[in-house]
Amino acid sequence: ESKKFNNSSTLRPCPNCKSRENTLRIKEEEFLIVRCKTCGLTYLLNPPDESEIYEDYYKIEFRGDDYREGSKFEHLREIFEINEQRTGLIKKFTSLKEDFILLDIGCGSGLFLRSCKDAGIHGEGIDVSTNALNFARKEFGLDVYNKTTKDLINEGRKYDMITMWHVLEHITEPIDELRKIIELLSPNGYLMVEVPNLNSIKFRLSGNKWRGGNHPLYHRSFFTSKTLRETLIKSGFKDVGRIKFSYPLSNKSFIYNLLKITFNLFSADAFLNFTARNTND
Repeated sequence: ESKKFNNSSTLRPCPNCKSRENTLRIKEEEFLIVRCKTCGLTYLLNPPDESEIYEDYYKIEFRGDDYREGSKFEHLREIFEINEQRTGLIKKFTSLKEDFILLDIGCGSGLFLRSCKDAGIHGEGIDVSTNALNFARKEFGLDVYNKTTKDLINEGRKYDMITMWHVLEHITEPIDELRKIIELLSPNGYLMVEVPNLNSIKFRLSGNKWRGGNHPLYHRSFFTSKTLRETLIKSGFKDVGRIKFSYPLSNKSFIYNLLKITFNLFSADAFLNFTARNTND
């Protein structure tokens, strides 16, 4: 039976609509994941202190030259293939004019930006982990910074595209952050965002224990296609749309890749991909 949490000064309201009307969806150890009864967003009711957790988030146990096609590390081979598909997607959505510049928010160790560099896409990145940033600079020679979106706004920076690969779910106040991102985008600039899908078949079959999708130590919001669309629109983005994109992988079977494509058609794949545009002058 769902438990109702109301009017408690120690538990936060919904980050999207500020309602305190919610029902408990998942309890994992001390973490309470609830669904807002007003707007439908699922979010972490009692987020932990974030001051230290992200230095341990990136445990880098490889070298830069291990990130390549045919890498001896299976997870790096998969990430390489995924990032190759991401850069191809970017080229479909925008013309790479001579001064085109991309910002990757939550760039981590720089694997995606390395693929951008190889594809001729000029990119920069920001992250909170100094460990990951040092790796990205040393191994890949990337322009990455320990800065926030607010820092970049204060510097007057503008970008033609901003990417967030599995970052938005980590942010405590997603709408506030997305409004900053609009400020950083050039007129008609694109945001491309990917998050775990709360309505995925994988999550349903796991009995609410899909660690990649509802990891409450790090994740703050748990999106469905509907709530992610509404979050982007409420933030001020236009031309919000879901990309039907499922990352077929060469080391997976034909049936596996076909199932992912099929699930994706019905917004039931493990991840959700959306684009949105800044149409402000």
